[in-house]
Amino acid sequence: MTMLEKLRTQKATLEATMEESGLTLEQLWMYQELNYRIEVFESCQMFYRSAPCVPDTKILSQHYKLVDTYVQHLSRERQYGKPADDTQKQHRAAALENLNQVIEDYRRRFKSFPTDTVEHYPVAIGHVLHNVLIAWTQHRQCYVEFNKEV
Repeated sequence: MTMLEKLRTQKATLEATMEESGLTLEQLWMYQELNYRIEVFESCQMFYRSAPCVPDTKILSQHYKLVDTYVQHLSRERQYGKPADDTQKQHRAAALENLNQVIEDYRRRFKSFPTDTVEHYPVAIGHVLHNVLIAWTQHRQCYVEFNKEV
C-alpha cells in the first residue's frame, strides 16, 4: 500500500467517524492535515505523470520551474502545530534543514542537467519528487504526528 493510499484510508476512517459521532478537535486537526498531505502527494503525482519526454529544453525548463516553485513553497508553508518544547523545536529545525538540503541538492543537479539525455527527465524528476516527499513527510511529522491510530 502506498503512502497516498494509507492517507486516503485514514481520511475515510475519519469521515466515517464524522458521520457517526462527529470529530474531536484533535481528530479535526488530523482531518485537515490528511487533506493537506493528500493534496501534496496528488500534486507530486501529477507533476511526475506530466513530466515531458521531449528534446525541447524550453518545455523541460518550464515543467522544472513549476515543480521547483511548488517544492520551494512546501518548505515554507504550514510551519505550525501543537506547542513544542525545546527538543521538539530542535526536531523541527533539523527536519526543515534536511528538507532544504534535499531541495538544494536537486537544484544543484538540475543546473547542469545534460540536454543530450532529456528522455531521462521524467525519471530524474520522479527521483526528485520521491526524495522531496520523504523529507517533507518527516518535516510534517514534526508538526502533526500520524504514528498513533486516527
